Amino acid sequence: MVLCAHGALRHRGRACAPIYHPKPTSHAACQPGQVWTWDITYLRGPIAGTFYYLYLIVDIYSRKIVGWEVHSSEQAEFAAQLVQNAVWQQGIGRPRILHADNGSPMKGATLRATLQRLGIAPSYSRPRVSDDNPYSEALFRTCKYRPDFPERGFSDLSMARTWV
Repeated sequence: MVLCAHGALRHRGRACAPIYHPKPTSHAACQPGQVWTWDITYLRGPIAGTFYYLYLIVDIYSRKIVGWEVHSSEQAEFAAQLVQNAVWQQGIGRPRILHADNGSPMKGATLRATLQRLGIAPSYSRPRVSDDNPYSEALFRTCKYRPDFPERGFSDLSMARTWV
């Protein structure tokens, strides 16, 4: 009460004041093909510290996997090619919105240019918030908790692609 009365309740110090990031608007889909969500997850490789990356796109209305690929690195070029292939393969028109988290491949210039060319609006999660992309994360958990998922990792890229 005393601090408030004297105007002393404000940010002090050299650090910047915290930035408020509003919760993103939730996207609703009334039919398949309107809103897609995508993400990348790690698949353990043969040596500790090596990984393969599963790129996965899911339709949030039907929960259908509309595109996936496994690569040895995270790159916006791979993501752009995946989105373009998924749009062509689905044949139901392009989605209005593609939701993703804030990873560097998700915000890469190549992917943004591809989305703009296809007429798809990008949507992103809040910074440092892990639960704004629940559809993709839930599917990754389901994938990794299958009984036949290799506990010691995949021996090579082709094995990872075959398993997925």
